[in-house]
Amino acid sequence: MEYLGESKPVNSIEPLVSVCVPTFQHENFIEECIASILSQKTDFPFEVLIGEDESPDLTREICKKIALENQDKIRLFLRKDSKKIKLFGRKAGRGNQLGLYGSARGKYVAFCDGDDLWLDPLKLQKQVDALESYPEAYMCITNYSIGNDEGEVKIPQGNKIFTKKEHKKMSYFGHVSCWLVRNRMNLLLKNRIIEKPLPLDAILFAFYKQMGDIFYLADITSEYRYNPNGLYLSQTNKNKHLDNISNAWYKFRYIDKDFTHFFRSFSYELKRYFAHLIN
Repeated sequence: MEYLGESKPVNSIEPLVSVCVPTFQHENFIEECIASILSQKTDFPFEVLIGEDESPDLTREICKKIALENQDKIRLFLRKDSKKIKLFGRKAGRGNQLGLYGSARGKYVAFCDGDDLWLDPLKLQKQVDALESYPEAYMCITNYSIGNDEGEVKIPQGNKIFTKKEHKKMSYFGHVSCWLVRNRMNLLLKNRIIEKPLPLDAILFAFYKQMGDIFYLADITSEYRYNPNGLYLSQTNKNKHLDNISNAWYKFRYIDKDFTHFFRSFSYELKRYFAHLIN
């Protein structure tokens, strides 16, 4: 259900970018997260799609208040707990996220988890300019900081284009809250991999990297708040490696069809699994 209906000012614009913000139990973070997105300075219109997954805390009320005050920018979707599916043995917000992707109208799609935030008010403008200038790239990824005082992540120094040949061996790069992609969600939503129990950001990366190059910007534009209670991070190391083995198979079967990459990933995760089993 889209809160306040579909006749708000934001529904009548043609956004160049759709920003997807899934949120659940983020009452201590969501207001700062949304404020950092609304503070973006751009020469193009953008929409902010918030998916609130029926949190037991005050997240929903906070989102409704902000959406009411920003009807020119925000589309808020109120989900029902009864509609959630189970992943990794627990209820998950997969349907909430996919619903946002399906509702995104922009030429480009950006992401910001409800407990993360953007640090650079020119983040969207820089990333859009990058992809507009380089049509062979399907993702623009920036550097980011980790919100536990560890500082920035040391990815490459300086801006760089990663061609398909160069990023072929990558399983993941950056963090979802610092990604901007071309909107090919209609194709992603038709792919059966979205039904499989692997992290959605891993699916996104695998899906988009096989489409084209990756444009990397060295600017730190977002902050990732490490959440050890998340569905994936809360698992034991042994279970993570077992899941990564099945993840490699799903990505091989439904996306890249690259047997060499699959075998390399399978072998690595199997070795790590037995190492943890022995220890």
